[in-house]
Amino acid sequence: MSTQQPTVRTSSRKGLNNSVLGTRNLMTVAALAVVGAIIVVPLTYIGAAWSTTPNGVLAACALMGVWVVPYALPPVVIRRPGAAVIAGFIMGIITAFSHPMGPAAIAGNVIGALYIEIPLALMLYRKWTWWSFGIAGTVFGFLNGLAYAVAIVQGASTTMQIAFVAIAVVSAWIGVAVTVLIGRLLNQAGVAIAWDGQ
Repeated sequence: MSTQQPTVRTSSRKGLNNSVLGTRNLMTVAALAVVGAIIVVPLTYIGAAWSTTPNGVLAACALMGVWVVPYALPPVVIRRPGAAVIAGFIMGIITAFSHPMGPAAIAGNVIGALYIEIPLALMLYRKWTWWSFGIAGTVFGFLNGLAYAVAIVQGASTTMQIAFVAIAVVSAWIGVAVTVLIGRLLNQAGVAIAWDGQ
């Protein structure tokens, strides 16, 4: 009588199923990145056209909340480490074909995604709440608003430069609120991970 236990074979990808690299999660991130690219491409041209004057930059900063959505939506929906960066990389590849700077769009999109990803990483990916995304949105708005303020030093007063940053941050908060709402709607549709309401 044999006492040998039967061998149970498991997939080598089993450990990935619960990560952002799991098939379902990765496909969801890729789909959100495609939608994000549709948002990012026109925003790139609008930003380039408006960033020639202080008033134009002010208007571009007011659109910062729209920029937040493509980068924040993947982690809101998937809630897995790396969701924003992977989406940013995919968006970069897609937009590289239509971006004025070509392949540099990949780096630009990954940097935008890192502005959302790094604050979540600093919280050790343990907080997937509206306020943790609010912190990420604040970082996104502040750093991008600061970039606008520094890029157009000539012709803009210090007060206006502060206004660039403040408007960008407030707009980013609105963008986060919209993103969280979209995440809840997707959850109701069975796409997103269950939202706990925190």
